[in-house]
Amino acid sequence: MSMTIKSRLQLALNLVIVTTSSLAAVGMVLLIFWFEDTLFYNHLQSDLSDQIRNHEAVTTPLVQPMTDTTYYKLPKSDQRLLPEVFRGYPQGGHEVLLPDKAYNLFVRHDGGWIHVLVQDQSEFERYELMVFAGVTLGVLSVWGLGFILSRRLSLQILQPVSRLATEVATLPQQPGHRLEMSYPDDETGQLARAFDRYVLRVNELLLREQQFSANASHELRTPMMVIRGAVDMLKESEPQPGVLRQLQRIDDALLQMQQQTELFLQLSRTPDALSGKDDEQPLANIVARQLAHWQPLADARGLTLTLEVNGDAGQRPATMMIAVLNNLLRNAMQHTSEGEICVQLDAHYLQVSDTGSGIAAGLQDQMCTRGISEANPTGFGLGLAIVERICEHRGWRLEIVPHHPAGTRVTVYFDAV
Repeated sequence: MSMTIKSRLQLALNLVIVTTSSLAAVGMVLLIFWFEDTLFYNHLQSDLSDQIRNHEAVTTPLVQPMTDTTYYKLPKSDQRLLPEVFRGYPQGGHEVLLPDKAYNLFVRHDGGWIHVLVQDQSEFERYELMVFAGVTLGVLSVWGLGFILSRRLSLQILQPVSRLATEVATLPQQPGHRLEMSYPDDETGQLARAFDRYVLRVNELLLREQQFSANASHELRTPMMVIRGAVDMLKESEPQPGVLRQLQRIDDALLQMQQQTELFLQLSRTPDALSGKDDEQPLANIVARQLAHWQPLADARGLTLTLEVNGDAGQRPATMMIAVLNNLLRNAMQHTSEGEICVQLDAHYLQVSDTGSGIAAGLQDQMCTRGISEANPTGFGLGLAIVERICEHRGWRLEIVPHHPAGTRVTVYFDAV
């Protein structure tokens, strides 16, 4: 699951705060260690050198306590006066941590003598632990405040983007389909203005398409009515059987033109505007009527045309279902030389399968592209493109797959999942 921009921005701010505070805490701890290792041991080394010079003439074991330090000058062969916890250390500075005390000592060997300067650092260790605890608490506090701050900053920074997303989501309900909120003069404002120009351009194109479809439909109805009247008059004049067949072909073609004109007019409308515009009829009846129309052509080609209805298929918009079925049957007839064409339907899908030539290799993904067809990849295959547009318009799902052992199976799912 992908993260939202707000989540990514908040995560980035948290990482910056955590990284910065952690580096600052590490720097403070390293500074304390450097202060202890450098200044303390340099101070001890200098004091030990002073003690060695001051007691150079002393030839007997010496233990000289001071305010917070103790100086030991002892023979290497006899260190009984030196506490056991300070024995055995090589030359240089060392830290000795006991359960209830902490010491820093500096050791120097000089001939047969060993010089040790011990300084009580218990108070400093307590302060050091307090500093470490304070640093830890401070870092945790910075992380907590950083989380709250990053959340508030991400909300504030992305507020214009969220407003834009909300307004775009409700844009179909806005008067004139225009963005009405004002946005700052930054990248968000540029995006809003660009989107507004784009929406305006799309609305203009959509309006032109709707006007063209409405005008074309209106202008075509008149000549089609004239043709319809002429055909009816010729039929009443008792023509010869051959002429009557030709008149019937003209009548069928005219009916198809009327249906296609109505279809394209409906496709020019938005889905919401289609409510009540297309007559809902039982799907089984629609399919049965169209199969009866295609049956003579199937018989002439020696094809078997079958219908399988599984239960109550429900009701569907007649004009669009006729266009879908006619295009699918036309494709099936064109690419099937023998065998059968089977139409199956129920309340959830309409399926047309054939035993024809099938889908050419590499052409399946382009089947619905305008200008592409199975038989002629360079031709104008508009049938499936029209079916796909109808499915998109109605929220249906189109599936085209090979039909085993041969042929093609096209399924229109009414529940687009």
